[in-house]
Amino acid sequence: MAAERRTTSPWTFMAATAILWGSAFPAIRVALDGYSPTSIAILRLVCAAAILVPCALTGRISRLRRADALRMAGFGLTGMTAYQLLLYAGERHVEGGTAAMLVATSPVFATLLGMLVLKERPGARGIVGLLVALGGALVVAMAGGAGGGSLTAMAMIVVAAAAQATSFVLQKPLLRRYSGLDCIFYGSLFGLLPLLFAVPDAVRQSAAVGWREGTAVGWLGLGCTVLAFCTWSRVLRAATAATSSLVLYAVPVAALALDAALFGNVPAPLAGAGGLIVLLGVAVAATRRTPPRRVAGAASPPVAASPPVAASPSGDAGRSAEEAKTAGDAPAGDGERTRGRHAVAAGR
Repeated sequence: MAAERRTTSPWTFMAATAILWGSAFPAIRVALDGYSPTSIAILRLVCAAAILVPCALTGRISRLRRADALRMAGFGLTGMTAYQLLLYAGERHVEGGTAAMLVATSPVFATLLGMLVLKERPGARGIVGLLVALGGALVVAMAGGAGGGSLTAMAMIVVAAAAQATSFVLQKPLLRRYSGLDCIFYGSLFGLLPLLFAVPDAVRQSAAVGWREGTAVGWLGLGCTVLAFCTWSRVLRAATAATSSLVLYAVPVAALALDAALFGNVPAPLAGAGGLIVLLGVAVAATRRTPPRRVAGAASPPVAASPPVAASPSGDAGRSAEEAKTAGDAPAGDGERTRGRHAVAAGR
């Protein structure tokens, strides 16, 4: 019976994580009816940080070292502030499902930044995946523009994906010393700092909006940030890294399904095809050749550098595959751990 639970529970939590991260995109559309992008970012970060305050008071949040403060601040400013402001501003003129397909390019940007900043070697597949995914994003943008969508807004969402990827690169060294919960807490605090000037506007808008908009903002903080992190942690504990990476590809699907169910927004066929191309590119970039089976007495082949660790598609930090392994995850090969790092993501 225990073995059966171990087999089925990862898929349950994977589905929950994809739905939670995917639900961020339609929730943003609802919240924009009553809030400005800046106010949504403020209230979401305040909500997430406030929920985690009890964890900080009970010692579950690690103390931030002074030497890591600058990198953690960069993570918060790029992954929490810049990503959210650009995404929310872009979603004013772009449907949630289309936005999700464009944000799906983020792991590919992370691979590119890993090459430039961390001197990592993604190999031929990584480069091909980068080009394929960016080509898919261009197809989505062309389809959206033909359907009346704003090309400027789509460009903002692509820049948001690049900002999220930058936060992935900044976060990677931090995950050796801090948990995902730590990164969410400190990243939210640092992300709030440049937005403090707009707190009075956020308070005034909160007093004037209806229950739908207020509930959407609360859901962004509770469901798409904190609960999504909890379910994602369960996935990492119960499944191999390769299996966990499937969540990454399910988030745009969940966002499209929710956007269609709640608002009746169905993407144009060309946009849907572009989204599939994006996911294909991400899959190619995240896949590494399986090392050849070692023969007794043979020397071990060198292992290529790993791609950058990703945070949640929602601006929420995840845990590295190595952390998951030390927490008791099922053993995974080098290729599985590499793919899993691409999936440590928050769908936003």
